[in-house]
Amino acid sequence: MQLCVETNGQILEISKLCSEISWKDELNNGASVLEFSYLYDDELMLQNGDVVRLTNSSETDGIFFGTVFKVSMGENRKVKIKAYDQLRYGKAKDIITLKGGQDDVSTVTQAMCKFLNLKVGAMPAVAYKVPVDKVKYQDTWIDVIYGLISDTLLNTKTVEAPQGIWYRLADVYGEVRLDSLWDLQLPLVLGDSSLAYGYSWEKSIDDEFYNIVKLSWMDETSGKAQTAQESDQASVNRYGNLQYYEHLSDKSADVAKLQEKAKKLLQLYNHEKETIKLSCLGDHSVRAGCSIFGSVDDIGLNRRVIVKSVTHKYLPVHTMELEVIAG
Repeated sequence: MQLCVETNGQILEISKLCSEISWKDELNNGASVLEFSYLYDDELMLQNGDVVRLTNSSETDGIFFGTVFKVSMGENRKVKIKAYDQLRYGKAKDIITLKGGQDDVSTVTQAMCKFLNLKVGAMPAVAYKVPVDKVKYQDTWIDVIYGLISDTLLNTKTVEAPQGIWYRLADVYGEVRLDSLWDLQLPLVLGDSSLAYGYSWEKSIDDEFYNIVKLSWMDETSGKAQTAQESDQASVNRYGNLQYYEHLSDKSADVAKLQEKAKKLLQLYNHEKETIKLSCLGDHSVRAGCSIFGSVDDIGLNRRVIVKSVTHKYLPVHTMELEVIAG
């Protein structure tokens, strides 16, 4: 593992100077973060804007490529560095125009990269298009893209993909990429007898669980509020009334489409959220959005799960902490 920095026109390999190195990656929740620390020797003081590169063994075997955004030090002379990948620049707000019937999450991601001068990588063809023209005035680029990822998931349910097609936006060693989670399955088992040395488990209806979905809008013709609603009575009987509500600004709403949207939202939210955290020996192939096969006998885990977040720690040995989506 090599940690290189480019500062004051020099490229330096500083792995042996560091006392801590960690890399955190989350699924569709902003840029990945590299943090490291070293003792100040009156010579090396990194600056904001310096380039940081973490590789496994060579420049082509890349793990993280990004820019320093925070430098700090205390009386112990321990310098702490925080660097982000390119997606950090996606927090920029602008007037973002979406063309109905033409734009999709892939085209908007490419537009972001062009506008912000980011290096773009693989971009798939996406079936779901923005249905009508929209203009976003106060949203960040990255939040608009995450919204389109959610819309695509809701509107691409097929026999082959009953849960919909879920995409991951990520910077992969200096290239902004959009990948279907279906293409990010790893041939890796993590659990009791394979790399894991600890776990925690939780099942919850406390966060983003809804068994009633209500959508409302103001009808332009009648001047009255209209609603579309879907519910699961068996779920209500078991868990109580847990309602999702959203008021839509579209005054010429298609009632049938909104009823279908309410049904899709109910399918998305009406199930317990099961979360499992695993402590494992490190493997660089594990990133947020990838799926691995989880195997923990105590909690009956014996299936493929999606990595929601992962933090790799490199010193003194490579370990990783994962949170996975199990249901």
